[in-house]
Amino acid sequence: MKELSPLEIDALTEIINIGVGRAANSLNDIIGTHIQLKVPRIELYPLEKLNELLGRLGHANVTTVMQSFKGEFTGSAALLFPPESTRRLISSLTGESVHNVAAIADEGRSALMEIGNIVINCILGTMGNILECSMDFSLPQFRTIKNPVDLLAGSGLNEQGAGFIILAEANFYIKSLEVTGYIFIFFKIDTFEILTRMINRAVAR
Repeated sequence: MKELSPLEIDALTEIINIGVGRAANSLNDIIGTHIQLKVPRIELYPLEKLNELLGRLGHANVTTVMQSFKGEFTGSAALLFPPESTRRLISSLTGESVHNVAAIADEGRSALMEIGNIVINCILGTMGNILECSMDFSLPQFRTIKNPVDLLAGSGLNEQGAGFIILAEANFYIKSLEVTGYIFIFFKIDTFEILTRMINRAVAR
């Protein structure tokens, strides 16, 4: 698998951290509750490792907000919450008690959609601005997934194809309640060279 250099990893981590910081500020303003988001590390995986990767996370019935994008980069981005984090987050934001994450009420779905939309757009928007590239976004979609392959729906990718995953693990903190989410960004393999070139151009500036 192609790899990013340590300098490129550091630069991409910083770009995503900036996007996550902007998302945290936006969420604090909109929701009115102090929220901290941190991205401690960035990891790359070949696309065929998707099942294995999600298996290591150890969660079923994961709720996710997804958006596809195209332009100089083509792929999709997803914000995922494990079941317990979903229940805690919805309860914290809406007061709604969630017993079955596969049957979340409209208010809870709307709250998660808003959070996912803000986080994904802040991260991808920051990438676009710093790397000086254009991306068009689809409308966000809310799903509860049981099979890792479901993550790829609408992305133009499949687990048997050529591609790679940039995984940023995001930790969400709301007051004293710890909620953990995961940010996935999927890229088509033919954009890898474009990504590295733009990262190095941004570093040089």
